[in-house]
Amino acid sequence: MKRKRKELKWEEQAKQRLEEIYRAYGKLMMRVAMDILHQREDAEDAVQNSIISIARHMDVIGKTEDYRTVSYICAVVRHAAIDIYRKKGKQDASYDEILTEPAGNFDIEREVCEEEGVGRIVAAINKLDVGYREVLSLFYLNELSPGEIADVLSRPYNTIRSQINRGRKLLRQSLKDI
Repeated sequence: MKRKRKELKWEEQAKQRLEEIYRAYGKLMMRVAMDILHQREDAEDAVQNSIISIARHMDVIGKTEDYRTVSYICAVVRHAAIDIYRKKGKQDASYDEILTEPAGNFDIEREVCEEEGVGRIVAAINKLDVGYREVLSLFYLNELSPGEIADVLSRPYNTIRSQINRGRKLLRQSLKDI
């Protein structure tokens, strides 16, 4: 009986946090999805799919106003939108063509980020290609495991590990240059 109450309480808290995140970032989520899909109905579907994905990984989300949360949410919405785009039969487009990143996303993260060391790393990650940027943001800033990243981005586990290793080398080089 106690266990059931604890589970219900935890579920209620997770639901409240998810609602809080949606209230804070709902417009940003729609904007990210619209930049990729260009149709409101599809963008709403992408936001809905991303909320389901975020709900499955509530344990990795910190405070609502944390820059890591913004980064995580943008990555999840972006990939949900790309999945919908590909399912619509537009598979001949390249990843770079699909992913037209809104200009403000990473600027918001930099403004929120106050620590100089983390800000330096975030700046270096933002200079990398999109694929490495997403994987490294989720790995370093959100502290997700490669398996969790593979689940969130719907990519094979070994691909994620390779991207982390290659991205890590590029990040080291970039940090030396800064």
